[in-house]
Amino acid sequence: MIIERDADEPDFATVMVDVSIAGRPYRLVLDTGAARTQLNADEYTLALRPLDGHASSGSGTFGRRVTDPVVTVSDIAIGPLVLPTLDVTRSDSGLGRLLGMDVLGRYRCRFRLDAGVVELGPQPEAQAGNHLTLGSRGHIYVDVGWPGITARACWDTGAGATVVDRSFWVSHPELFEQIGVTTGTDASGDHTETPVLFMTGPVIGQHTFGRHKAVAVDLTAVNDGIEIPMDLILGYPTIRQADWLFDFPAKRWTVQAAPRN
Repeated sequence: MIIERDADEPDFATVMVDVSIAGRPYRLVLDTGAARTQLNADEYTLALRPLDGHASSGSGTFGRRVTDPVVTVSDIAIGPLVLPTLDVTRSDSGLGRLLGMDVLGRYRCRFRLDAGVVELGPQPEAQAGNHLTLGSRGHIYVDVGWPGITARACWDTGAGATVVDRSFWVSHPELFEQIGVTTGTDASGDHTETPVLFMTGPVIGQHTFGRHKAVAVDLTAVNDGIEIPMDLILGYPTIRQADWLFDFPAKRWTVQAAPRN
């Protein structure tokens, strides 16, 4: 994996992987929050005919709906993993290249963001003991907790920052300390100023995480469009603290290594 830290907030980062598609190199964001892999429009993808009756529609964190055509690409190589074909979204607006759950959700995956490694395939020594809740679009949900408080979170490697719903922040001010403001950009290209917080470390998968930065965003529009509303989106600052095993076919998961700051 390639980790690109945010120039303004070095605790935030984008996680990417290099892949080959039809013999061409691509660098894609590793995005467990994306239902479908996405490529920008380029000479190769523009030559592909969109699938009849198919379009991909989603929304960014700030709520704007996005609809793009779906095309079939060939000869996908991700390290040792090879796929003959894959239906992907072509982003004609150039909003980003993503490796989504249509690929990752087929495998047993071990994510080691702090080491810059993701492992796909059998890991016989590893046990994933917790039931995994998946949304209809492949979103990963885990419970996070503090004494007397439990919240539902989407586990999202594509989120450079951990995101807290504004209503959850307001309802539980004892868990957060506002330390500034930053300008956020979501997957649809929308920008907005967002409060930067220190979040008290939660318990996830029987492990206690360290205090770390997050941003507060109104997730009302996003939650209105999905079947499982969320209080938080766990992004890079949270995920990098531990190693995680997700057995997507078996719908099991675990925090495999003790959190580290």
